[in-house]
Amino acid sequence: MIAMTTALPHLQQIRLHDIGHGNKYCDGKDPDEEEAASTANWTTYEIQMISKFTKLRSLAINGTPLMEDFRSLKWDLNTLTGLPSLKELTAVSNASLKGNIKSMSVLKDTLEKVYIRHCKIEGDFMDLAAFPRLKSLDLTKCSVMTGDMREIGDNDFPKLEELDLGERVIGTQYHQFQRISDVASAAESVYRLKQRDPPPLIRNLDCIYWRLSRDSPEWYDRNCENGHPPPPFAINFVRAGSRVGWRWKAFNTYSGLTNACEINWLDPEPDRENSDYDVYIRELQSIQEDVFCFEGFHQPPTEEEYKQVCEEYYGI
Repeated sequence: MIAMTTALPHLQQIRLHDIGHGNKYCDGKDPDEEEAASTANWTTYEIQMISKFTKLRSLAINGTPLMEDFRSLKWDLNTLTGLPSLKELTAVSNASLKGNIKSMSVLKDTLEKVYIRHCKIEGDFMDLAAFPRLKSLDLTKCSVMTGDMREIGDNDFPKLEELDLGERVIGTQYHQFQRISDVASAAESVYRLKQRDPPPLIRNLDCIYWRLSRDSPEWYDRNCENGHPPPPFAINFVRAGSRVGWRWKAFNTYSGLTNACEINWLDPEPDRENSDYDVYIRELQSIQEDVFCFEGFHQPPTEEEYKQVCEEYYGI
């Protein structure tokens, strides 16, 4: 690679795949005598040399296993500081990739696409909120990434068209909430982001699958009697006419029925003179057909209330 930096000083794209297999790296752990002899003919690579390609615009490094020895490629997001022209970064299944996403701030004025999956980078995705050219951001399956979508302001991520974050970030597609009280503000924020123009950061509310985490102190087990609804610990968005809302619901695996709480509306009710009003009423009636024993509840009942509902509604 040293020779390449001299021969190709204007190189704009590098893609490396499965480079942890059959290679050795100068920044890895020193091999023992037997390993050193068996790998004497292997080429030794230095990943830090990538920073010598100062004209690089696209970098993809995928599939670097963590072996904790000389065969393991160890690299850090700080490597990117030597790439002032970088527009696209892709890193997938890199167990040895480390660093804080905040270190990418040196690329604030150039980055347009960040696709990092199954890596152990850390930090808050909001550290990239002020990147003026960023169009696509994917940080899924990064186990130590954090953040809160409720913090996204109207001027954050001004050019972002695609956003995909890990479930630990509050408000993301598969987030599991620790507190019931957090859901209302998260729903309001997600709906606001869907309405943002241009471009909307949330495109389809039907593809949001929130629920209360089993680790939540507010979680409790269902009544074990067959036919009794489980607690309504899942969340879905609903639409009646042009009016959007969200609600807590439960799915009974025995009967196949959905048992939902009341709707928490995000829009005001349409005016009776509005042409949409009849559609709203008709669709609302259809939505409310699965509100049974949790009628009157806008959030999950407490465990005591849940037991009481089962006793009263099912005559237990």
